[in-house]
Amino acid sequence: MKKTLLMGVILALALAPAAWGAMDKGQIPKVLYENFKACKPVPLPSQHIKGLTVAGAYEIQGLIIAQHLKAGETVAGYKAGLTSAPAQKKFKAPGPASGVLLKSMQITGGVVDSKPYHKMMLEVEIGYILGRDLNQPVTPEQAKAAVAKLCPAVEVPDLNFATFKGLTFADIVADNVGARGFILGKPVSPQGIDVNKVTGQLLMNGKPLGPPVPGKAALGDQWKALAWTLNNVLKTGGVIKTGMVVITGCLGRMRPGKPGSYQAVYTGGLGQLSFKVK
Repeated sequence: MKKTLLMGVILALALAPAAWGAMDKGQIPKVLYENFKACKPVPLPSQHIKGLTVAGAYEIQGLIIAQHLKAGETVAGYKAGLTSAPAQKKFKAPGPASGVLLKSMQITGGVVDSKPYHKMMLEVEIGYILGRDLNQPVTPEQAKAAVAKLCPAVEVPDLNFATFKGLTFADIVADNVGARGFILGKPVSPQGIDVNKVTGQLLMNGKPLGPPVPGKAALGDQWKALAWTLNNVLKTGGVIKTGMVVITGCLGRMRPGKPGSYQAVYTGGLGQLSFKVK
């Protein structure tokens, strides 16, 4: 986005009212940001911006994150979404999407409060903690070399759209790919761990919610999924720093976040993590 256009959108963002009604591209980020903070459902941007493109959706996502940063938030890392064929088919997505994880989204203490959520979901994922800054596109091999630690990870996204009728891929991108919460388990060395053969499985109250799913479910290769995420973050204006975490998409189906006790259990040396939803 050119600087002059960006300044115009930011000015519109600052002056726009929060009412839904007829909105333009400058108003949409304000509404999505304010509704996220207020834990309220959000409208579909594509219903207010005719012909909303994926590039335009990432611009909206970036403006929302800019509002968070202005309010004192920090970026903890990034997420990939829709990295499996079933997920892409379900949401009619042409490919994966990336979103931003804020530090305040990290859930510690083992308890997930359902109050902020409109429609809580749970996703078993693999987390990558970066050991270096990145400012150039990477190959899967270079992405692998940039990883300092691996960790079990559960994303707790929110499908917070007021309606799913007419939902588009661009809507998902614009709304930061549903990012609201994530949980990280104990970091481990990547040495000796084949992330494509690692399996992840979610249990609720001791009962499996589905079969173990291998890491290769994400774009057919975890390192490809990691490289794609890093490269898309750079392409869309993100900054990648040492210590940030990247999660590469759900292993298997995402599950509704119902009250109960959960375990994300992994094979291949990645361990497990436990949490409760209340």
